[in-house]
Amino acid sequence: MAKSILDGTDLILSVGGKALGFSTGCKVSTTTETGERVTKEASSGKWKEKYVKSFSESISADGCVLTDGDTDTPTYDQLKDMQLAGEPIDASYGLREGDTRTGKTTGGYKGKYIITSLELDGQAGDDAKYSVQLENCGKIEKLENGLSDAASS
Repeated sequence: MAKSILDGTDLILSVGGKALGFSTGCKVSTTTETGERVTKEASSGKWKEKYVKSFSESISADGCVLTDGDTDTPTYDQLKDMQLAGEPIDASYGLREGDTRTGKTTGGYKGKYIITSLELDGQAGDDAKYSVQLENCGKIEKLENGLSDAASS
């Protein structure tokens, strides 16, 4: 039986419910911080016992800088305003809705994030690009069945 593989083009980052304008890349990194528990029983076998302390998630995305974006297309300027406000923002990631540039409302993940880095790169003779880094601020929620559900709906 053939398996379906997610096309990276279809992974969309949305901020405030709106997909980033002219995005070129998206990377999600979820990590688990662990601790070690040393007990008399565990030390006799020389095996470390681990437990989960916390989870964290970071998202990085890249895109082309728009000079005529609108409220439906978050731009570099809007991301900069959000970063400088210093408040957590609503963000989500999931699959693109068909041939549109927006994300599906079913499936994916959402949560509150803080913009921790925003870079602007303008090389002569090339499109100006931005790179944004977000880190979670609280729990990340799975929407229905995550990316698998979004692919099938």
